[in-house]
Amino acid sequence: MWDNRFSWSGEVPTSYPGLNAVALQRITPTTGLNYADAVTPSRQWQRVVGGANDGYVAGSWGYQMGLNSVNPATDQGGFKLPNFSGLWPAGGKLLMGLWTRQSYVMAHSPLMSTRDGSSPLAYLATAASGRLRHQVYNSAGALILDQYEDTPWVQTLEWQFVGQLIDFGAQTSQIFSVLASTKATWVGPVRALSGAPNPASTADLDVYSLPGYWTTGVFDEALVAHPGDSFDLPGFVDAIALGQWANGQADANRTRFNVSESAITATAAQTLSTGAERVSWSTQPVVTGAPAGAVPYWSTDAGVSWQTGAGLPAALNGLLRWTVPMTVGQSFSGFTVDVPSEPAPTLNAIPNQTLEQGGLVNIPLVFSNQGAPSWSISTPPVASATISGSVLTLASGFEVGDGQVTVTLTDEIGRKVSRTFTVTVTAREWEAGAPPNYPHAPIILYDGNDVPVTVIIDSLGAVVTSEVNGEHKFEFTLPATHKYASTLTNEQFVEVEGERYRIRRITDARSGRKVHTTVFAEAEFYDLATAGQIDAQEFRQVAAGDVMTIALAGTGWTVDVANVRTLRTYSIENTNPLALLREVQKNHGGDLVFDNRNHRVSLVTNSGRDNGVAFFYGKGLYDPKRVVDTTSLITRIYARNADGQTIASVNNGVPYVEDFAYTSEVRSATYDFKSGTSPYTMLAMANATLANRSKPSYSYEVTVADTGSELNAFDAGDFVTVVDEEIGISDTQRIVKLEYDIVRPWRSGITLSAKLRELGSSESTDAGLLTTGTGQGAFDLVPFNLLLNARFDNGLAHWASLGAEVVDGEGTGDQAVMFSGPGERWIEQTVTPDNRESYAFSFDVRSTGPTGFVPDLGVEAVVTYADGTSETIQLEIS
Repeated sequence: MWDNRFSWSGEVPTSYPGLNAVALQRITPTTGLNYADAVTPSRQWQRVVGGANDGYVAGSWGYQMGLNSVNPATDQGGFKLPNFSGLWPAGGKLLMGLWTRQSYVMAHSPLMSTRDGSSPLAYLATAASGRLRHQVYNSAGALILDQYEDTPWVQTLEWQFVGQLIDFGAQTSQIFSVLASTKATWVGPVRALSGAPNPASTADLDVYSLPGYWTTGVFDEALVAHPGDSFDLPGFVDAIALGQWANGQADANRTRFNVSESAITATAAQTLSTGAERVSWSTQPVVTGAPAGAVPYWSTDAGVSWQTGAGLPAALNGLLRWTVPMTVGQSFSGFTVDVPSEPAPTLNAIPNQTLEQGGLVNIPLVFSNQGAPSWSISTPPVASATISGSVLTLASGFEVGDGQVTVTLTDEIGRKVSRTFTVTVTAREWEAGAPPNYPHAPIILYDGNDVPVTVIIDSLGAVVTSEVNGEHKFEFTLPATHKYASTLTNEQFVEVEGERYRIRRITDARSGRKVHTTVFAEAEFYDLATAGQIDAQEFRQVAAGDVMTIALAGTGWTVDVANVRTLRTYSIENTNPLALLREVQKNHGGDLVFDNRNHRVSLVTNSGRDNGVAFFYGKGLYDPKRVVDTTSLITRIYARNADGQTIASVNNGVPYVEDFAYTSEVRSATYDFKSGTSPYTMLAMANATLANRSKPSYSYEVTVADTGSELNAFDAGDFVTVVDEEIGISDTQRIVKLEYDIVRPWRSGITLSAKLRELGSSESTDAGLLTTGTGQGAFDLVPFNLLLNARFDNGLAHWASLGAEVVDGEGTGDQAVMFSGPGERWIEQTVTPDNRESYAFSFDVRSTGPTGFVPDLGVEAVVTYADGTSETIQLEIS
């Protein structure tokens, strides 16, 4: 279908079934007054010199020939095909016709004639009234038919195709016409001849001329053919009409396309409009071989109105045509639309699914299909999916959120049916378990085979130090004369209250007249620091659990729970597994928790408990210290990036944000961002920082006495309440560091909330200097970007597009999207908004072209509201 010149340019294909064209003039100039024949290019037609304005111009089918435009009686121009052997048939059928747009100046306006000589055969003309006239002559030169006909558009001044079909055997003549503007057709009645047509004519063919008569007008596609028995005249006339929607040679397209009998080829980027074909189906058809970007148009009212869409309708009885975008050098030779006899595939709806991180679910699929099914699945970042047989397996990773999964079933002939459902991945809950019961806990020693062999219950001192996202160590002291002191060896395991430590250092030292053995042991997870090397690499918008999996690969440790939801972009140098885990916590937040006994690691939003434990001064609380710290207090933050850009453009012209809720004193700092950071990102991060820095920080250090009661047990990360009314402490705070004295529980120490910052400390941050805290370019910081694959690192994934090409880029990332050539080009993406009240769109664009060239570039946002209504907003580009 759409596989001939009718469909590409509206021109008559010489290969039309049964037509058997012997001569065809498409107005193809060669030299002087000669014009090449389209059937036999070596054969020449000649223009008869007439008026000064005679000649060819661009038209609907390439060039067209204009003659006698001033006064036909004096111009006397014409067009001639000299007789050659085989021009006129001895029997069978003869068809001749042409496109004509004429005036009716003279009494008779010849169209195609064999009367200029002694051996006439046929004559096709119009009268001054616009009526069509066809004549047929016998071998003696006598008329055997002279008949006028009336078309519905008689005396039209528009383009019409006029043709005559003579049947030598049946001794009949019939004329037909097509009106180009409306694509209307007319086939006249079959007229009987009074004798046999001339079987041996030697006449030349004259176009627009007859001795004493000439036609004023323009013609094209002058055709002589000897149709065979299979030739269908009504079908040929209909094909001429349907071809008039094609534009492959119309006006300027003559230089943009080359048309042959086998294909149409673009010489410049251009969209081709095809001719129409009549179609009828009640079952969804299958399109095979259509070029990328081809768009269908269909009509059910003979072309008066047209509809279009991404796919063909399930039922249609009418006309179908296409627009086909073509690039330089691209050829088009048609494609097929097949209507299958088997029913289309079906796929039942798939219910929405909810999984925890690391979850897996098998979903039976209910479908029908002819032949072997072919499946394809589109999944969001939060999940992966496979299909085996009739079961869809959905698996989640560490990323939390929701997205749409689309399952598509394709049958053997390309028909598709899709179902889309939502998958939601929720964070796994963290079960902290009971806090350790440290008071007077025994120390268990292991032998070299990792078997517990000894219990120590009489150490001189034993302290467990545990810090949230920090160190975890155990130190104990024995008399050097202790019966088990000599059995202690480096790298030996010891256990306290279910936690295993590896002995790293054994020190024997004199204290007065006694010698003591002091043991320093680290939690078992410190072994990860020497568990191999992890090569330098970059992580882009990655979930914490995915990086933790990389860190623990091959170590014998696994990831347990990773319910911190942040996605981050950062890079690492060559490192070890433990250091990478610390880097993950630093970038993603949360608490890093090591299960040393089961060799599992978790990153959780909060590792502590809130069991209602409370300490009151004099009742388990001693030496309390409350510190109010304004070392880093800031009331005004200026934000700027390395390019010198500030937030003034998005902050009402003000380059800073400020908060004087605590003090009216102006205390300024500058937040320096990397090059390319947008004002919107800088403003958001400056506000977030100011919220913490515009008020004092509070820290508490206390000594507590553990009663040994399980109800009052606590550990690092837990929330406890401390009360000392005299110094103003009465608050619930988190234990960020625990130093638990197992032998003397009443001497245990805890640090609550944040660590103290000291001015001048190497660990402190200058109140007047802020950074983004990352070595990555600020374009990688996309905490609020709702667009997926915004840097095109993954080609055009998540984007719909027309005429877009992914190329090497020079901005953020390694790739960009390029638009080139004429016509409309676009990319688009549908996003789900969050809870913000306003949104911004920004992008980096570069253009090339002639001096003064400004690309016609626009950004359009279509907002769909909850009630189903939508609004289109043209965004202003600056």
